[in-house]
This record gives sequence, C-alpha cells and structure tokens, in this order.
Amino acid sequence: MIFEKDLAGVWRLVAHYYLEDDGSTSEGPMGDQADGLLIYHEDGYMSASLMRTEPLTSLNGAPPPTYLGSTDNYLAYAGRWHVRDETVVHDVVIGSHPRVVDTRQVREVKVSDTDLRLLRRLGEPHDYVVMDWRRA
Repeated sequence: MIFEKDLAGVWRLVAHYYLEDDGSTSEGPMGDQADGLLIYHEDGYMSASLMRTEPLTSLNGAPPPTYLGSTDNYLAYAGRWHVRDETVVHDVVIGSHPRVVDTRQVREVKVSDTDLRLLRRLGEPHDYVVMDWRRA
C-alpha cells in the first residue's frame, strides 16, 4: 500500500517514454532527453513541470509529438494531490495548457526510497506513458 508520506518531497525526472503491453518502449512525448521536476507537498499541494531539452529538428522531419493536446516543448500544472489505492491523483487547478486545467490526472504508482514511477494508461497508439523520477 502507498501512503502520501511515501511520495511527499521533490522528484527529478530521469526518463519519460512510451511503454507497450508487450514490454517494448519508444521515445516519449518530450523526447529522450526530457527534464522535469515534480513536487508533492505534505499539505496536499503539488506541482509538475516537464520540458523537452533537445530541439524538435532531432525528430527527422516528423511532426512534433503531442501531449495533452499540445505540441509545445513544455508542460506544467499544479493543484491538489492524494493517494488512492495504488494510484496518485492530481486535481489540476492551473496549467500551461488549457486542456489540462480542471482535470483529474490519475497515475499508477511504484515507489521506493529513491525512485518513483508514474504510469498513465493511454490506449492507442501507445499503451502507457511512463515517467521515472528520482528523489532530488
């Protein structure tokens, strides 16, 4: 069972990628070199920021990836958070993209003392988007 105290603190993004049910992976929506910070405050507030660090030209002419309806290089949102069973729930209050504001973002959680994995079930064309974090 996961508790809020297990997640409270600051986390730095280590990897961001797509994961298929067969175990295969591919570059995530913010690229292979994505960077980010995730903050879970013990009072129930949270903030998440993700950014692409390599230029979009590295995509070999392919269209920019979309994430929550945007082709931007940066995604951020903040709001309230809580743990429910084996998931963390983000109730978004503000965000860098209007499509994410006033939404509930639910992520499956795997956590250890130093590492945090958040998985979001997508469906087609990818099964999951995965964010691996390390305690800052």
